[in-house]
Amino acid sequence: MTSSEITTAKTIAQINDATRNFILVAVVIAKSDPRFFSGNPKSRGNFEPDSHDTSIATARGVITLTLRDSERDTINCTVWGKADTITHYDNSFEIGSIVDVNRPQVSSAMFGRSEQYSPNVTSPYCLTINDQTEIAQITRHEGLQDASRLKALVHVPPVQSSATIPLADIVASGSGCNGETFNVLVVVRAVRAKRDIRIARSNQMKSFREVVLMDYSHPGVLMKFWSESYVRWVERWASMQTVLLIVDARVEYSDYYKTICLAMDKKTIVTQDPNLPQLNNLLSYAQSIPKQDIDVVCSLSSGSVDPATINTVMTVQQIHDRAEGDQEDQFTALCFAVITRLDLDGPSRIVSERCVHCRTLVRGQEAACPKYDCAGHVTPDATREPFFDITVDITDHTGTLTGCRMVSRVAETVLDCDVTTFKRQSDEQKTQLKWKFLLDRCAVRLIVKRRSAVRFQNLFSIVDCTIADPTEVEAKLKVY
Repeated sequence: MTSSEITTAKTIAQINDATRNFILVAVVIAKSDPRFFSGNPKSRGNFEPDSHDTSIATARGVITLTLRDSERDTINCTVWGKADTITHYDNSFEIGSIVDVNRPQVSSAMFGRSEQYSPNVTSPYCLTINDQTEIAQITRHEGLQDASRLKALVHVPPVQSSATIPLADIVASGSGCNGETFNVLVVVRAVRAKRDIRIARSNQMKSFREVVLMDYSHPGVLMKFWSESYVRWVERWASMQTVLLIVDARVEYSDYYKTICLAMDKKTIVTQDPNLPQLNNLLSYAQSIPKQDIDVVCSLSSGSVDPATINTVMTVQQIHDRAEGDQEDQFTALCFAVITRLDLDGPSRIVSERCVHCRTLVRGQEAACPKYDCAGHVTPDATREPFFDITVDITDHTGTLTGCRMVSRVAETVLDCDVTTFKRQSDEQKTQLKWKFLLDRCAVRLIVKRRSAVRFQNLFSIVDCTIADPTEVEAKLKVY
């Protein structure tokens, strides 16, 4: 064997222009979607579009792996080859895989065209694997000596937390930052089920997952993951337990949600549970906020907004129109409307129960709090607290607001009756109480939270309701 054929082990820090015939052992920290095209790449024009047809013999492809072998050093490795070779690499390696990169070509990242579309790395060089060179290839690392050290590197943050931006700042910018990229440190609030859609351009089925992300500043921003490898990775993320440091997340304005969402970019790196001192505090905060709709309604009804300050008169139609706009997440309204649903004496749920320890909603005949880490789950006796949870419809000359919620102390004040007294009342007494308000025009003060990544529907919380003064109605009632 000649000296030129001897393969030596190198680290990313040791790689330079003159490095040849070496092997690099590293962990995958990011992976691009494979791209496929038809024909020999040398014969393709610079502006010839990619093809998604990989069935023909001449189909080729490219994929990029971003690698790390120390807390400091990262490098991109781009693989060119036949479609089946690229598909093999895509299926074989994922985030966290430890690989051997055998005899790659080394070139300066400054002149590497692929670096423009790859994650930012520390190395001034980039690696290339081409299937025209038989020896050059990427294989799964079989050694055990460095496995634990390399595996731990997937938690090394590519940037520090000081380089991240709050979600609220991104959302507040609206469509003005559409297409830009930012770094965010977030908690996974919810992981939605995988969905399949047909891509019109290629007529192929494509899977994606939607993940709701939150931080100190914002309760939920949606992020879509289209890559098959990321779709599989998302399945292992746990709601309210997984923290993500996302570098170069792309901002996209959603016409459906009427707000800003995030998406993967060719430069995006996602680090799960990064080694950052802020991680535990962020998790603790996430677990303390209201999560269910009833929690949000109870929070809104707890006095966070003084009903006396809600004086903006709006019709039902105006409330609907503003809720469908792209302004702030929350607004208030004073609506002079008739109560058309108040089922105090019927089958509708009027009283719900929650855990006295953590305030979590307890449904049905469950004796204990559903949260395993709550004292109410271990000692269920006398841990359920009843509270009003009433669904109300209000109607004016422009339409109906259905499913408004009136809960807790607000309902007690409006009905002039506490839960204990209400539960002791006869059906006849409940009917009499209902008719004090039903079909009467009332001054209803509401807090409206628009639908978002967290909520599929608008939320209407009644924070005050009184029989309207006809003189005031005549003076303030709007035509539209």
